[in-house]
Amino acid sequence: MNSARDNDTALVKEELKRRIEGLCSKLLPDGRRQGRLWVAHNPVTGDYSQSPEFKVPLNRDVGAWVDWRTGEKGDVIRLIEYVNRCDFKEALDWARDFLGMRNMSPAQRRELADRAKAERKRADDTAEQRRLKRMADAEKIWMGGYQDGSASTAETHARRYFATRHCPLEGIDNRDLATFRFSAGQEFWPRAQFRHENGRRIKVQAGPRFPAVLSAMRLPTGQVAAVHMTFLSPLGPQKLPVSKNENAKIMFGEARGAMIRISHGPEGEPPETATRPHPLILCEGIEDGLSLARACPEARVWAAGSLSAMGSAPIDLPCISAVVISRDNDWEKATAIKQFDQVWEALSKAGKPMTIIESHVGKDFNDLIQEE
Repeated sequence: MNSARDNDTALVKEELKRRIEGLCSKLLPDGRRQGRLWVAHNPVTGDYSQSPEFKVPLNRDVGAWVDWRTGEKGDVIRLIEYVNRCDFKEALDWARDFLGMRNMSPAQRRELADRAKAERKRADDTAEQRRLKRMADAEKIWMGGYQDGSASTAETHARRYFATRHCPLEGIDNRDLATFRFSAGQEFWPRAQFRHENGRRIKVQAGPRFPAVLSAMRLPTGQVAAVHMTFLSPLGPQKLPVSKNENAKIMFGEARGAMIRISHGPEGEPPETATRPHPLILCEGIEDGLSLARACPEARVWAAGSLSAMGSAPIDLPCISAVVISRDNDWEKATAIKQFDQVWEALSKAGKPMTIIESHVGKDFNDLIQEE
């Protein structure tokens, strides 16, 4: 009996994934498709006055949703549980009704299971191809920028921005010179215009272009897997002014496990060629990382790009002796506290000594340096 139930559960999950866009339309009706994601507000917390951060993948890890504001996440069944405020059994019953499975004969269920298995194999193959393409596209974007040290006008503009933030690129021991590139006109695609056709989003007009810092996000092998883009105002050394539903910082590619390498510590070697273990300082933002790298040349410094991404940092590498986690002062946000606890739990699995540091001024150590 349990075996039959387990098989039914697996089949329900596969069918929900196959019909993921319809499921999202049903459970998250205020959302819309944005690229490979269904993006919506959280119907439980009712965060409609803020930017939509409830995101459900429509391909690659289909249905593995996360609300980046609250830290809540799960699979397709958990999505039903969360939105409908019900338990697992009730979610399965709801899913069977949604899928029309209650009245299926055993033969129809077997046919459905065979079709789901074949479609999942095709989906997995397609997802891997898309993953590799996203990595290649991210590297292409990064390579399109001017090299660090080329003295381009784009680099000059970016260096003025970092200097204004009191974290200049100059004077940092063993700074990774293969991390930053600089664009004079990178497309800000949140302002592009799209049309929706047969479930696809097709760009009809490119977004405006602005100066940007392009930061490589590398896997432990050194491969660029994603690119982090900090868009700058063309009128002065500051971040691009954006609306409440936009962000001047965008990550593109396969960012899980890929870090922004700020500095290499006393050995001066990247992880793939390092032979001596030294401490790692792990932080969220690039500006915070630059501030810490200047103050702590005895440690390697990585920026993850976001709080949740810190949990996927590959700290099990032999070049890392211990981990110092730079925690932002977000104590008024219950979500940030929960997310940090999840990061700590994930990193603890590596078995490395870990400690936490916090700035006593502002949000992070970059705020502290600006205050001084």
